[in-house]
Amino acid sequence: MNFNTIDIKGIVAPFSAIGKVFEHPKTVCYPDQTKVVSEGYRGFHTNVLADCIGCANCQEICMNDAIDMVSIDEDRNDRNKSGCIPRIDYGRCCWCNLCVDVCPPDSLKLGIECIQADADSNNFLYYPKDK
Repeated sequence: MNFNTIDIKGIVAPFSAIGKVFEHPKTVCYPDQTKVVSEGYRGFHTNVLADCIGCANCQEICMNDAIDMVSIDEDRNDRNKSGCIPRIDYGRCCWCNLCVDVCPPDSLKLGIECIQADADSNNFLYYPKDK
C-alpha cells in the first residue's frame, strides 16, 4: 500500500456538483406549470353518469376488488335500473384499465387527472366524476 499517492479524482469529484447549479431544472413548478400528458395516460376514472347503466361489470372484472357499486340518491338516467354507480378505492386500484374495457356503454374512462394527497384514507374512496 502506497500512501504517498494523492487521489486527485477523489478531491476534484465533489466540486463537479457546483456545475449542476447552472443547469436547467428537470422538474416543473406544480401547480403553476404542468407537464404535457401523453396519449393513453391512465389517471383517475371519469364516468358519464347519463350513460352508466349500473351493470357492475367493472366490479366483477376488478382483480384487486377496488370497485364496489353504491346506490345513488337521485336517478341519473332511465337506463340505470340498479340505481348504483361504481366507487373506486384508489388504495387498491392498479390502473389496469380492465374496468374501462368491459364497460358496455363506454361510460367509464380513465382521465388525465392524477394528483391526490390526503392524510385521511377514506378520501381515497372515489366516485368517478361526471365527464
